[in-house]
Amino acid sequence: MNPTILIVDDDENSLRMSRTAMEALAEPARIHCARTAAETMAVLDREPIDLVFLDIDMPDTSGFAIADYLRRNHPQVPYVFLTGYVDFAARGYDYEPMDFLTKPIDLMRLRRTLERYGSRSQPPPDCARERIAVDTSEGFVLLSPAEIAYVGKERRTVKLHRTGGEEHAVRHSLDELEAVFSDFGFFRIHQSCLAPLHNIVSVRPSRFGKTYEAVLSDGTCLPVSRDKYQKLRSFLASRGVPFI
Repeated sequence: MNPTILIVDDDENSLRMSRTAMEALAEPARIHCARTAAETMAVLDREPIDLVFLDIDMPDTSGFAIADYLRRNHPQVPYVFLTGYVDFAARGYDYEPMDFLTKPIDLMRLRRTLERYGSRSQPPPDCARERIAVDTSEGFVLLSPAEIAYVGKERRTVKLHRTGGEEHAVRHSLDELEAVFSDFGFFRIHQSCLAPLHNIVSVRPSRFGKTYEAVLSDGTCLPVSRDKYQKLRSFLASRGVPFI
């Protein structure tokens, strides 16, 4: 795993304890430390960070403000809130962190957080090996499932969206694609789209309150119909994803 970690905490003692715990369990490639919002943003803009541990209660800003910065400018970087105040947790869930840890950090709880990071930072093994020939308006395109961000139906056209931003108009129906892609960890979250498990970061209620939406690793939001929501939970559980 060996992630490059950024710890954001203004308290030197807490920062030192957190760093010691992560050095023992994460075997990180490198650990960066920041004590202010300015230091945090400078590190994020300069270094390739894989995972951020973010204190919520800071003197010059709040961890929530830094979380907003991460979501806008580095949406691919997961973050974990650190707090000594359980009351912050309820508000923190609105920012969709990967996890919450209370200070001082419990080593067993940190281990579970790192295991969760490890499981989501790599696509399923079959995605790395297999390739699919997809019939598009440009001819056949050979793709690894890991290259596919999602597939959506826009009016009468089915479009395959790649992780690099490219789009392909596909000559198959969503039903036909679902039959093949389901073997590679794709799920029909709505009548209009298929999404891969490895690219879903979170599922949350939509702004209208009656349906849900799936947030992808690049920040794209896709609709999740109410009847698909529970089926998606079951699908994730069948793939070994724990619900806690």
